[in-house]
Amino acid sequence: MSESSFLGFEFAPVKSEDRNTLSEFLKRYPQRLSGYTFAMLAAWDSYFHYEWTFAEPELLLISCTLEPHAHRHLLQPVGPASDSLLQGITRSAADLAYPLKIIGVTDSFLRMNTLLSGSFSVAEDRAVANYLYSAEALAQLSGRKYSKKRNLLSQATGLYRWVCEPLHAGIIDKCFSVLDSITNEEHPEVEGMLKRELAALNCTLRNVNDFNQKGLVVSVEGRPVAFSIYEAISPTTVAIHFERALRSYKGLYQVVNLETARVIAAEGFQFINREEDLGDPGLRDAKMSYHPIEIVPAYELTYKAGS
Repeated sequence: MSESSFLGFEFAPVKSEDRNTLSEFLKRYPQRLSGYTFAMLAAWDSYFHYEWTFAEPELLLISCTLEPHAHRHLLQPVGPASDSLLQGITRSAADLAYPLKIIGVTDSFLRMNTLLSGSFSVAEDRAVANYLYSAEALAQLSGRKYSKKRNLLSQATGLYRWVCEPLHAGIIDKCFSVLDSITNEEHPEVEGMLKRELAALNCTLRNVNDFNQKGLVVSVEGRPVAFSIYEAISPTTVAIHFERALRSYKGLYQVVNLETARVIAAEGFQFINREEDLGDPGLRDAKMSYHPIEIVPAYELTYKAGS
């Protein structure tokens, strides 16, 4: 695919050969929201159709498409943005036939770039806010508030014995075995966001080493039954991108959650980002049940015509 022009810049598709360039830059400017890594851009590219450019030497712009239309929008710019660049984006937005959106925006970006507030409306998007936890708390599950989790783990211990092994390319087939078992036993409706997530997961599994992902595979009596995939998004924080477990094993989600947290805490990380709930009430309750120390807000900016 060739470069395309957008907002006065030439954007290029995200390709495997861009991995080092994008990864090193994104490491220099870590974001509290979890989508700003090369691995996540590559994994979700089939849905968002990401393109990128350096608008300034230390300013990365990433464009994407959003359903239901194929209009191109922006992720939050990464790096220090000059006033002249933000003014240029605003002028170019006025020429578009649709209102430009800037998505995945952090509160720190808003504080540092107040120039945009006059031309863009700002709305908090609770569905994509990220859940942040103490790694030590999830690894220990101490105290009264985690009593239900400990009870489920105790039941799991009484029902079966599990073993864990670090995720690597040589055991990826075990992860696919878990996914096949879930499909055959639980018959999930693979459509909408689940279909997109499974495509991103499939891409990640097939490129786990190139994407620099870590994780755990949990087996019971030699059968793979659960796995997790995670990566560092800052020197202090790990994001757990994917987690799958067979529901026929009571407490198994609690098992893989605990074992993964123990590994992450032992690696010296302070925080675990378990990403968003996508507005799903059940998923929101599950994430809240682990008592986040913070719900990291995410914002969406929309260009105001005539501003």
